[in-house]
Amino acid sequence: MKITLTESEFINRFLAIRPNQFSREALAALFEHLGELEREMQEEVEFDPIGICCDWTEYASALECAEGYGFEPKDSSDDERADMSERDALEFLQDNTTVLDLGTNGVVVLNY
Repeated sequence: MKITLTESEFINRFLAIRPNQFSREALAALFEHLGELEREMQEEVEFDPIGICCDWTEYASALECAEGYGFEPKDSSDDERADMSERDALEFLQDNTTVLDLGTNGVVVLNY
């Protein structure tokens, strides 16, 4: 027996189980990504909040995440360099895993 979830149902059910794991924006991005994955695979994806929590992590920035994987930013002594480091970090992550970019609100990364 399967139930099809809307985005708001996905978010609300997820938050009922794991209220502090992801922001609403991150959950919306995950819902969209998983929907695209279903269409590509032509197979339904099971709603598994615990599995999603194990597989994905939300970060405040790409740089914060990338540094945990050994990325070393260039000297960021001014705002322009800081923006460049963030872009470089995002590119580094995209070369190594799946990244859901939340813009100025961070990233959601498939752990690797």
